[in-house]
Amino acid sequence: MLHLYYCFRNEMNMASEKPTKPRSVVPIPDTIETIRGYPDKLVIFKVPASPFWWMRYYDGKPIKRSAKTADRREAIKAAKEFYETLLVNKKLGVSNNPKKSSFALCADAVIAEDERKAQRGELNRHYVKSQTQLIRKHIMAFFGRSELQAIGYAELDKFKTYLFDKQLAATSIKIHFVALKKILDHAQRTGIIPTTPLLPKVKKEDNARGGFTLPEYRVLRRVVRSLVGTVSEVKQRVTKDGEDADRKLRNIEITREMQLLIPFMVYTFIRPTDLKNMRHRHIDVRQGENGHYLWMPLPESKRHDKPITSMPRAAIFYGQLRANRLAQLGDPKADISDEYVFEPGQENRDYAYRKITRQFDVILDTAGLRVSPEGDSRTLYSLRHTSLMYRLRYGGQINPLVLAKNARTSVEMLERFYLSKLETAQFTEDLHAPKPSKRQRREKATFTAPPQPADDLRTRLEQGRLRKRVGDRRLKLVGDQLVVDDGS
Repeated sequence: MLHLYYCFRNEMNMASEKPTKPRSVVPIPDTIETIRGYPDKLVIFKVPASPFWWMRYYDGKPIKRSAKTADRREAIKAAKEFYETLLVNKKLGVSNNPKKSSFALCADAVIAEDERKAQRGELNRHYVKSQTQLIRKHIMAFFGRSELQAIGYAELDKFKTYLFDKQLAATSIKIHFVALKKILDHAQRTGIIPTTPLLPKVKKEDNARGGFTLPEYRVLRRVVRSLVGTVSEVKQRVTKDGEDADRKLRNIEITREMQLLIPFMVYTFIRPTDLKNMRHRHIDVRQGENGHYLWMPLPESKRHDKPITSMPRAAIFYGQLRANRLAQLGDPKADISDEYVFEPGQENRDYAYRKITRQFDVILDTAGLRVSPEGDSRTLYSLRHTSLMYRLRYGGQINPLVLAKNARTSVEMLERFYLSKLETAQFTEDLHAPKPSKRQRREKATFTAPPQPADDLRTRLEQGRLRKRVGDRRLKLVGDQLVVDDGS
């Protein structure tokens, strides 16, 4: 009985064990063969799971490939070509083992990680899309077949030259290196490379968008007023069968909304991208000392979420925008608080923004203001530039920090992109202003008599017993103080 028990237990244990699957690339020892005239690290061999010969070369780690032939002579020939390809790839910095530590594999992992972050709301979808396009285009074109361990400062500096040869601006090149560093940091975190290589420096060049001078702004307003209701054709010059021809792309109608949008932006300091997400419920008309103004807690943009306070005249143009929309609806009492302020009938907000920018481009071309005299290209963003420039140039004294906070930017950005554009000639009057003369200072000064009861002062003035003039100015009694009457 005991013997039968042990036999039964052994059979059960054998049945429970899973059969081991032979590894497909383990060489059959008797078939391993070196190749005459080549390093001993290069061999051909056969494996149990394939009728073909295989090739292997040790370069710090084994690199294996199938010869895809059962003929020994053909396998030797394939092994020689395999060896030569490995040497060329190593010299060029191209990965010989793309499934493990290639740049392309790591780049795909970074793209997938960004897409997951976008799904969780941690990253903006438009940012992820632009980053993906950027990586797929120039970065993958240059590093796509490279081994991560082979990428050092020299290769990165070559990439910098490659981008400059593509006529990319310095700012765009810096953006490429930000994306490239993200890939290299991911490789370090996952243990593929020990450290991130040093990145070459790219000279920072601020390319501020050109604003509009006061005369140019008046021309812009006059042109858009004349274009309202007109339709312009956008065409593309193409060459077909050796002949140039114009192909129509689209029609662009200039709306009344654009006539109001331009001054609205100039008096509110907003970014053009704010036009996409701005609803009427984001705008509160308030009463101030100088009239009504707009208080705008707009959706977050560029990591800024503080409310924006407009200049007083913005309330006038916003009122016209509301009236224009209510007239379109045919109901003066309609509730439009949840509607978008601009292009309210367009649910696709990216397309709505493109419609606005296309209209503005037509206006710029018609007015001849596409490029500034200094060569700066003008876009819809130039209205924000103009807004801040006018406040700095024509407004009263203001704390730059207050202006920067209100415009959802920083003082550094004001200095780099806005104050840098102010011409010294615009401050000539202030720079050349002389020191006031003694007479001017005396006439502007307030004269205060020794403290006396107000009734006694008034009596002395009426009786002529008090001096009534200081120079050519008369004295008057204001409250309990005797002051110089400057005529104001």
